[in-house]
Amino acid sequence: MKIKGLFNCFIALWLLFAISCKQTETPDNHYDAIDYSSNNNNPNITEPDPNSIVGLQKNIFSKKCANPGCHDGTFEPDYRTIQSTFSTLVYQEVNLTTVDNVKFFNYRVIPGDTVNSFLFERITTPTAQFMPSNGVRLPQSDIDHIKNWIQSGARDQVGNLPVKPDLQPNVLGYWALDPSGVRLDTIRQNNIPYMPFISPVNIFITLPILVLDTADGTAATSPANFTSFSIKCSTQKDNFTNATIINGSYNSIYTVWQVIVNTGLWTSGTTVYFRVYVNDGHHTTDAEFPRNESLDYYKTYFAFYVQ
Repeated sequence: MKIKGLFNCFIALWLLFAISCKQTETPDNHYDAIDYSSNNNNPNITEPDPNSIVGLQKNIFSKKCANPGCHDGTFEPDYRTIQSTFSTLVYQEVNLTTVDNVKFFNYRVIPGDTVNSFLFERITTPTAQFMPSNGVRLPQSDIDHIKNWIQSGARDQVGNLPVKPDLQPNVLGYWALDPSGVRLDTIRQNNIPYMPFISPVNIFITLPILVLDTADGTAATSPANFTSFSIKCSTQKDNFTNATIINGSYNSIYTVWQVIVNTGLWTSGTTVYFRVYVNDGHHTTDAEFPRNESLDYYKTYFAFYVQ
């Protein structure tokens, strides 16, 4: 009798559940109407503008550039997502500055300017340094889409124009001259181009240093209007805490900043590393180059050996 009572109770609950289910209608799923077999038959899926960052990411960057070990986050530009693509391209400094040693670049993409955008140089260069690096050049249609995006202002994924940053001056290089005007920076230790140049002891050497603010375009600060310029000299490659500070002066004839260094401050056989500090008057801290995080050959190139 007890088992029979439990069975009857189960039947009653099942009937109640069945009735309640019949009384509740299943809500519509608006995704049921989508035909996933073909985008052409699906009015709810639209292709992005091929001249937009969304279209470029979908059709070019993610398919042809974000390959394993390449622009997949291994190094920049990072083409894994729309956001990473945009943020590592627009107004972002380049690591490799030239492909032909004729034209040099500061940024990967400058909105409205394909001529000075290194991305466009890499996909159109006639040299072997073209991208993608798999040996297959982009078709002209892809190049045109990238060109159109840049020339239209390199807008982000929602159509906003990028805000141009107020960038710090960029240190491009230097010369080293002895008192008679003979160049010293062409004579390097072990004849290696990126090693310290060799300077005699107890002489005054002149270091004209090329620093420009051209990346800011029309808002760039003329070098003559830089508010500070100096170098720090240290016998330690990565420690400038107790470095010797030498202030620079602006040479209006050659439109370049320069510093005068007395090599007699160090004994023969000493390697002296120097860093450049400059301010365009728009920043609370000076631009520094090289920095601790800079590649090692920059640190050894910005150095001299007292002989």
